[in-house]
Order: sequence, then structure tokens, then C-alpha cells
Amino acid sequence: MKESLRVKIFRMNMILISVALVLFAVIGIYQVRHYADLMEETNRRQHTVIMDTMSDTMKEMATESFQKYVYSEARILDGEFWTMKHDLEILARQVRMVLEEPSAYSPVEVPLPSQADAGKLTLQLMYSDYADREDPGLKEQILRIGGLRNMMLEMVEGGETLLDCMVSLPGGASIIVDRTPEDKVGPDGEPRFYNADRRPWYVGALVHGETYFTPVNLDNYHNEYEVMAGVPVYVDGELAAVCGGSVRLNSLADIIEGAKLGEYTETCLINENGNMIYSSRPDGELGMDGIELKSLLEGSNADLVSLVSRALEGGIGFSLLKVDGRETYVAYAPIPTLGWTQLLSISQEDLNATAYLLADQTGAVMENSIAELRGNEIRTVLTTMGIAVAMLLFTSILSMAFSNHLVNPIKKMTLCVSEMQGDDMSFQVEDVLLTGDEIEVLARAFANMSEKMKGYVSEIVQITSEKQRLDTELSVAADIQLNMLPTHFPAFPDRGEFDLYAVTDPAREVGGDFYDFFFIDNDHLALVVADVSGKGVPAALFMVISKTLIKNVAIAGQYASPAEILCDVNNRLCEGNKDSMFVTVWLGILTISTGEMVSACAGHEYPVFYRKGSGFVMERDPHGLAMGAMAGMKYKNATWLLRPGDMLFLYSDGVPEANNSDHELFGEKRMIEALEKSFRTVSGDGGSERLNLQDFLRALRMEIDEFVGDTPQFDDLTMMCFSYKGSEEKSGATRPEEA
Repeated sequence: MKESLRVKIFRMNMILISVALVLFAVIGIYQVRHYADLMEETNRRQHTVIMDTMSDTMKEMATESFQKYVYSEARILDGEFWTMKHDLEILARQVRMVLEEPSAYSPVEVPLPSQADAGKLTLQLMYSDYADREDPGLKEQILRIGGLRNMMLEMVEGGETLLDCMVSLPGGASIIVDRTPEDKVGPDGEPRFYNADRRPWYVGALVHGETYFTPVNLDNYHNEYEVMAGVPVYVDGELAAVCGGSVRLNSLADIIEGAKLGEYTETCLINENGNMIYSSRPDGELGMDGIELKSLLEGSNADLVSLVSRALEGGIGFSLLKVDGRETYVAYAPIPTLGWTQLLSISQEDLNATAYLLADQTGAVMENSIAELRGNEIRTVLTTMGIAVAMLLFTSILSMAFSNHLVNPIKKMTLCVSEMQGDDMSFQVEDVLLTGDEIEVLARAFANMSEKMKGYVSEIVQITSEKQRLDTELSVAADIQLNMLPTHFPAFPDRGEFDLYAVTDPAREVGGDFYDFFFIDNDHLALVVADVSGKGVPAALFMVISKTLIKNVAIAGQYASPAEILCDVNNRLCEGNKDSMFVTVWLGILTISTGEMVSACAGHEYPVFYRKGSGFVMERDPHGLAMGAMAGMKYKNATWLLRPGDMLFLYSDGVPEANNSDHELFGEKRMIEALEKSFRTVSGDGGSERLNLQDFLRALRMEIDEFVGDTPQFDDLTMMCFSYKGSEEKSGATRPEEA
């Protein structure tokens, strides 16, 4: 006799549920009783083990955990002084760079200390009693080091322990950053003298020739103990400056106090001579006993003196000895940067008391837990058995209903699918198929099958239409960008003194390269070639802004040189430049009547000149940072003199960086060779006077395309060629002269 799917599902559910409920009841009852027994036995054993092994446990914790802890805390304190050393050495490197190349850094005035700045973190200038304040060399050094103002302020502001930092010059001047300028002004309102060369940090740095930390000494103003560091700065083998900084011992109190492990431990700090620098104890053998530095090597406790002697050797150790008449665990670890040592102590009585208290509390908690567990054991067993019986009855009814609910939709779906034939492939999702599970998903899949085919066709049409729209918009954008560039040649047919031609080819529909040429007045012609970072629409938008700014600032006539124009445009481009885009620019302004050209370069490619009798030569003019990268940049001018027949070739990096399938770059050498070859091909024997610039650049592009082959163009490519036809009396093009 055949069984229906409904019966099979019901029988399978009942078997699985029955087995699961029996196992649940048996395992649950067993686990409850076993857990109660185990908890009771564990409590007894735990209490016995804690009491029997108390001494061993305390010794292991003291010799391992305690020692590791003091080592870790010593490393933290050492890190503070290492950071101080690291920051001062970075400052020293910056000072050396400023003194080696002062012209590369902007001067900043350094004010004298003032009562008006009391309590403020400020940059101040102090002189020694022998300084020549009118020495021009000393004044120049002060102004240049003043340019490090922000760095020095950040060192003190950002550090947790550094009190001040300074740069002292051999000429008797000290540039200082701290929060107490009022202490440097005398009762008469005049700045005090500061003889840095008489301070231990300055002398120690000179004697050792490297970073030097002083012993603990009194500061210059408050008679408070401090540690200072000095770093010498040498330029060409001669002492040029000493950088310094200080940390007051009381500012380290929070860090040292943090080393205490709970309320029973005490911590102290000793220097390389065994003198106690700081202690959390107010008195006793490991206490401060006032503010005077106390030597632990001169005490009457021989065991403590021996431990301190071992600690000063730089190792890590641990001992149990008597301190103030009590058995005390003392661990020590070195602070390598200073040669100091940190001690951490706890009495044996306090350490054991904590453990006994923990054992008693643990036993009480466990006894209460067992009593409550035994009380709930019987209730839990009865509740488990009742739940098992109730679940068996409930699942029997639920299983039968579930079987019917599961099978009926399948039967209906089978009937509907069997009726699908011919062209009629429609499938309707009836209410009986809305089961909310995989059956409904399968039914909707059948129903959506034919609709999806229609949807696919509609989507393809829509996607095709959208792509055509985007292509059209990009094409319009490319036309707009191209129309912004001067493309009508000859550009100035009524001017016979020169000829020029330019072309650009973006790597995408729109690009970031651009060129421009325009008259500033009747005798001055500006030539521009630029390359915006990136490609596509963002680069094109930045290109429009850059081109407009350069032309507007140049035509405005506010600045007399290209370097000043680039400086102004750079500052404008940096405003609101959140995406950090930048543009490389070569700007030249030609005086047509004399052939003199003044140019400035913001990170662009070097210009190439053609001279009669010499051919094409790349001239390396002074370069500055690309515009838009950093505000306040300065640029340098270069001066050139063109004679009739000379030519100027400008280009973007798309020319030398064009690459072939072997990832070889076209390069500057190939570019010069291609210029020579294209020149000979186009001019024949007529020289530059008969050279057609459009044919010349077309021939050059063919040389590039032949090298690249089938490799897709990676970067925008722009070229401009300018031919000077002025008076025959002009001399040849010169090397660049920095303005």
C-alpha cells in the first residue's frame, strides 16, 4: 500500500520530535544533578587548594607578575623621555636644514618676552649678556629659526611632559617656547639675560657631541627640580646651535603614581647615582623625607643598599627583604634613556591578606550558590518532564497541520505547471501558493519567468538610451573644453614677428591638459602650457578654473613677472581645494620687440629651444611646486633671449611618458631625436624660416604614435611650438638666469 507524502512527513516529524524530547529530558535531568554535585565538590577542592598553596601562589605572583609589571611601567616612563629625545632630535635636524639653506625658508620675527603674554604658550627671544644684538648674521639666523615657530609650539602643546623647548645659538641668542614669558622679564620691565652656554644641558651636549640628558638640577627661574636634554647641531663641522628641552619632576608624578598596583603598593624613582627622585611614600627608608634628594646607597639597610646597587647595573630583578621592619617584596626595572631605575614594593602581609580575603569571599559565594542550586534541582527535574510531555502532544497536532499545509501548495503547483504548454506559458500565483517560504519563492519564479523576458528587453533599450545620452553629454563637454582653447591658426595673422601652433589630445573624452596664448599688451605675448592632476571630468573642471585664473591675473597687469602671477594663482587655487588637485604650469611672457622672454615653472616639463646651428636643446629652468598643492609657495623667474629663427617647444608629460606595449617610455632623449627628425622632414633645406609649424607637430605626433603602436593612450598629450621671426640683430637664446 502506497503512503502519501502527508503521512510520510507526519511520521518523520513525530519520530524526530519524540527522540529529541526523550534525549532532552534525560540529558537535562542528568546535567542538573551532575552540575550540583560538581559545584559542591569544586568549592571544597578550591578552598583547600587556595589555603594549601597560598605561599607558593604568592611567591609565583611576586616573582613573575610583579616583576613583569614594574618592567612594563618602567618602559612607559622611558617612553616619555624617549619621545622627548626623539622630538628634540627632529627639531635639531630642522634647525640644521634652516641654517644650511636659509633662503629656502621664510623668515619669522621672534618677539622678546612680555608680561602681557603671562601664562600663554609663546615663542620668545632671549639674549646672553655677551650677545651682539646688532650682528646681521645673528639677526638672520634668528629670523630663519623663527620659521620653526609652529613646530616648536606643537612639540610643547602636544606633549604630556615636555615643559619647554629652545634653540640656542653660539652668538648668544636663544629662541624659546614655554608658558612663562613673565619670568623672563625683570622688575624694570626689561628682558632678563639667559646664558645658555653656562647651563648643564648646553655644556653636556657639546662635551658628548650627541643628545645628552642632564642629572636632576634646579631650573633657571623657580628653584624646582628638572631634567633637561640638549642636542648639538653642526653645520660643515662647526657648532651652529644647541636644541634643548626640560621636564619638571613634579610633572612626572601622575605617570609614576600610575605604576602603583592597587592601594597596597608603593613606587619610587632613583637616578644613576642612587638618589631618590620621587616616592609615593611620605617617609621611611623608601620615602622622600622632604624635598631633598636622598641617596639609597648611604642607608643603614644593607639588603636595601645591595638591591639598589644591583638595580643601578641596569638589570631587572626582584627580592624579598625588610623595609622599615616589615617583610617587603621589591621589584626593579631600568629606564634606559636616562640611566634611572624604578622600584615597586608591597609588604608580604598586605599581599597575603588580599589573597586570604579573596579565598574567604569565594567560599561564601560558592556555598550560597550550591544551596540555591540544590533547592532548584527537584523543581527543574519536574518542570523538564512536564515540558517534554506537553511538547509531545503539541507537536503531534502541529506536525499534522504542517504536513497538510506543506503538501497542498505543492499539489496545486504541480497541477498548474502540468497545464503550461504551447504558447501559453503564463503562470498565475494563486492564494494557496502564498506560503511565505521556498514554495512561494518557487511559484513566483515561475510567474516571473515570462515577465522577466519582457523586462530584459525593456532594460536593454533603457541602458542603450542612457549610454547614448552619456556619450552625447561627454561629447558636448569635450566640444566645450576644446572651444575654450585657442584653435584658430594662424593665431595672429597681422603679427609677422612670430608664428605659433598648438594641439592637445585628451586621453579620455575630456582631459586636464591645456594651453593658451594671449597678448598682455601690444608688445608682450604670454605662452601657457599646463597639466592638471588626474583625468576626465574633474580634471577638466579644474583645468577651466586654472586657465581662467592665469589669463585674468596676467592680463590684469598687477604683477610684473610670471613668478608673481603663478604665486597669486597658486594661492587662489588652494582656497577650498578639498580634493587636493594640482596643476603643473609653464608660463612665459615674451617682449616681442626685443626677443626677451621671462618664464616661471610650477613643476612642469623643461622647455626645448631650437637655435640656428645648434639644433634642439632642452633647457633646465628653475622649478617650483605644482600650483594648488600648498599655499604661499614662491616661484623663480628665468630669462631667455630669442633671435630670429629660434623656436620654443612646450609640451605636457604625455609626450615623454608615452609608453609602448613593452612599458618603455618615449623619454626625453627620444623626444629630442624626434624633434630633430621631424624638423628635417618638414623644413627640408629651408631651415626654421620656412617651417610649417602645423606640419612639424603633425610629424612629431606620427613619431610618437609609431613608438606607442597599439598601446592605448594613457595620459593627455599637449604640444605647442613657437617660432620667433623678430629683428635679425637679436643675439642667440641664452641659458636661464634666475630673477
